[in-house]
Amino acid sequence: MKTLKSAIALFAFLGFLLIGCSDQTQSPVSPTDQSSLQKNFSREFTLVGFPTGIDNPGIIKYPDGKIMLKGNQGPVYYIATFPQSDNDPNLLTGPGEIEINGMIDPVTGIGHFDGKLVLTPEAAEAEGGVWEFTWQGESIFSLTAWEDGPGWTLTLRDVGHGNGGALTGIQCQLELIVLFPPDMSMWTGTGTGFIKTH
Repeated sequence: MKTLKSAIALFAFLGFLLIGCSDQTQSPVSPTDQSSLQKNFSREFTLVGFPTGIDNPGIIKYPDGKIMLKGNQGPVYYIATFPQSDNDPNLLTGPGEIEINGMIDPVTGIGHFDGKLVLTPEAAEAEGGVWEFTWQGESIFSLTAWEDGPGWTLTLRDVGHGNGGALTGIQCQLELIVLFPPDMSMWTGTGTGFIKTH
C-alpha cells in the first residue's frame, strides 16, 4: 500500500514538472507587450556650445607662472542636433549655467579643468526637467588653437543626469572640444554624444 501511495505521489510530481516545462510560456505579459513597456532608448547627437553673457574669468596668477580659475560661473547656450530621421523632441538645446575650475601652466602648456553645468532644455516636451552635468578634462596650448592664433584646446568628458519632468531617468554622455584664447576671456565648444535611459 505504501508503495502504491509513493508511486502515485511520484507520478503527480512528474506531471506538475512536465506542465511547468511545457513550451507555452506562462508570462503574464506577451513579448509584444513587454517591448512596448520597455522605454529604453539611445539617441546620438552633435552639439555646439558658447557663453552668452559677460563672464569674468576670475583669474588668479601665481608667482610660479601657473594660472587658476576657481568657482567661475557664467551663462551658456547649447545647441544639439539629432539625426534628420529622428522625430523625437530635442531634449538638450537650451540655456544653462556653467561653473568652471581649472589650473593651467603656460610653461609646460598643460592644464586641467573641471566643473558643473545645469542645462534647461527649451522643448516643452522636457516638462520642466533640467540636466545636471559634471565634467573634466585636460588642456594643451598651441600656436594655432584660437582663430589661427595662440590658445588652448580643452578635451572634456561630460556626464549628465536628467532631473525632473520628462528627463527623470535619462542620462547624457558628451565628449566636447573647447577652444579658448590665452586670457580665457571667451570660448567655443563642439562635440558629440548620446542620451539614453538607465
